[in-house]
Amino acid sequence: MEQEIKEAIGLGSPQLQPEPEPKPEPQPEVTIYDFAKVLAKNEPPKNK
Repeated sequence: MEQEIKEAIGLGSPQLQPEPEPKPEPQPEVTIYDFAKVLAKNEPPKNK
């Protein structure tokens, strides 16, 4: 009876596994600053 209760709540089961370590996110290859440079180069001249 006790073994059945443990299995029912998952204590007697080897199905529980520790979560894998989270992988660090890779750094982006293109940043918002790169887009700002491209926009600044290609903006049409402002009419004053």
